[in-house]
Amino acid sequence: PAQTPRQRQRAKVKDDESIARVLAALGQSHIANNLNQLAKAANVGILTITRETEQDIVEACKAVVAMRNDLMFALGTS
Repeated sequence: PAQTPRQRQRAKVKDDESIARVLAALGQSHIANNLNQLAKAANVGILTITRETEQDIVEACKAVVAMRNDLMFALGTS
């Protein structure tokens, strides 16, 4: 029998554990809110870059890259 569009889409997912890990990380983080706050502060010229701020930004970038890698792996494209 022919697959429905939903079944075809689901068949593309290679690793449910990786997707679950990414979704859990997104759910536990405040990355979107924090990045929005940083962007607002930068736009109005009040973003003070301290070592701690720089370290936080680097850690956020690492988290985003890790989530991207997990999604790419889960989708079978890595």
